[in-house]
Amino acid sequence: MTFAGPPSPLADGSRTPALRRLVTANALSAVGDGARFAALPLLAAWTTGDVFWVSLVAAAGRAAWLLAPVIGTLVDRMPGRRAMVGADLARCVMLLVLFSVVAAGRTSVTALVLLAFASGVAEVFFDCAAQAVVPMLTADHELERTNARVIAAQITGTGFLGPPVGAALWAVWHPLPFLLDGVTFLASALLLMGLPSRAAHEGAGGDERGLRSLLRGTWAGLRFLGRDQVLRRLMVVVAVLGVGQQAVYAVLVVYVERELGLPAYGYSLMLVAAAVGSLGGASGAARAARWLGSGRSLKVSVSVSALSYLVVALLPWWPLVALMLALNSAGVVLWNVCTVSLRQRLAPPHMLGRVTSGYRLAAWGAMPIGASVGGALAQHTRLGAPWALAGLLLLACLPLLRGVPSGRSGSGSGSQDAGRAPTRPAAPSDS
Repeated sequence: MTFAGPPSPLADGSRTPALRRLVTANALSAVGDGARFAALPLLAAWTTGDVFWVSLVAAAGRAAWLLAPVIGTLVDRMPGRRAMVGADLARCVMLLVLFSVVAAGRTSVTALVLLAFASGVAEVFFDCAAQAVVPMLTADHELERTNARVIAAQITGTGFLGPPVGAALWAVWHPLPFLLDGVTFLASALLLMGLPSRAAHEGAGGDERGLRSLLRGTWAGLRFLGRDQVLRRLMVVVAVLGVGQQAVYAVLVVYVERELGLPAYGYSLMLVAAAVGSLGGASGAARAARWLGSGRSLKVSVSVSALSYLVVALLPWWPLVALMLALNSAGVVLWNVCTVSLRQRLAPPHMLGRVTSGYRLAAWGAMPIGASVGGALAQHTRLGAPWALAGLLLLACLPLLRGVPSGRSGSGSGSQDAGRAPTRPAAPSDS
């Protein structure tokens, strides 16, 4: 079946400025997000000494992904630029209100939970819309390269620049990180206003109103995900990836101190190693996809991640652990770049928001399970057990990737119009 989207409204010469706006907007908001990720737990702990409420603030933002399928339907019914700008402006207002409240010394932990959830909802809107907009701004054979640029901008902001800036601003004056975050969202919105506008996709149900229509559209998106063989298999594997990753990271701080014998800052060193690996993966992901093709790249990604976990389970030596975390993160980024690009190719344009949100729900929904399983294993067996479990689970997933097409991303015939979705490859048999 072919899902050929409408030709890109942009001439080749105008794509680069539009993509620069999109990448720069992601980078700006990522710096603010990184600052908030560092400062919000500090604010919650400063507001209340109750560990339960502190953890609830952290969980509230991720809980918004439970609404992802419905939000994806709404995204499919509006222009992508409007969804992104609206999400950025909403987060800007929320963060500036938080800045004012903290500056006035009237912080409430209940308000922090609600704000974390509301900003999480806006994040879901933005992420779904951003991935739906990319195919309209770039040629098909450039999808991996463009998605890698966006992911690299996000990693740089949230992994390198934002957290130390947020911690430093918190030390200077507690409200400052939230002011920075609000300003970055405003700057992102202003940049995105310069993107070309386009109407919502025909056939997305945009003229229908009411709860019944919304639920019907949401169910159609979930049904499409469940019926498509390639996307269905990717959802299973990404859920397993989420379980394995969180099983390891949930107990990493304890593992570093007790198993590796490092001082308290050793945990931070491991996170830095993982962030460096992520950035390296983003820089090389497009080339890997071009050389190997999507299917083979995904197999390499899962194999690297599995072997990195198993090596740590067998050889708990801290330099090797740091190296394996870097390799693992590079593999995860390669997975992300390839799967985002595959979804953009395989999903009909008027369903891309729903396909993105349903896929992300599978990934995020599995993470709490992984964290719980990892904690239980580490407590009742040994601290290396979560690493072994993660590696074995991923190795068991490799046969599922036989159903993913391995055509090279840049090997199109050239007869395709730039910006159009290619003919969807026939899904291979289960055998």
